[in-house]
Amino acid sequence: MTARTQKLLLEINRLHSIGWERKEIAQKLGITLQYARILLRNHEKSQSCVSHDDYGLSTRVLNCLKRNNIPLDLQVIADSIYLLLHMRGIGDSALNEIGSTLLTHRIIDDIEEWKEDGKRLKHIRRDNYTEMISRSVS
Repeated sequence: MTARTQKLLLEINRLHSIGWERKEIAQKLGITLQYARILLRNHEKSQSCVSHDDYGLSTRVLNCLKRNNIPLDLQVIADSIYLLLHMRGIGDSALNEIGSTLLTHRIIDDIEEWKEDGKRLKHIRRDNYTEMISRSVS
């Protein structure tokens, strides 16, 4: 895989993990929707064949991340706090486990601050959605 393809794949995974649709991702990156699908499909195949570092996370947490299509990249996981707060199977103990792993690898500085940032983002998104709906009704 070329360096450009790897960079595209990382960006596709990052955007997908924060809730972007594949069509929006393809438009932003200037690639076709079919090419984005091919990259993701090939990446998923390679991930299932190759064992990678699980960073010491429990199987339950790893399965939750996999079920929600969040790549096992600590930076992407840290940026996906908004999604983690909504995931089925991710409670306070799982957030603490993920947070301690991120803290160990120096991705975040404080677990509680990281959780609070996610909660603030959750409220901002909800408020923006409510405002958008109220404008469309008016």
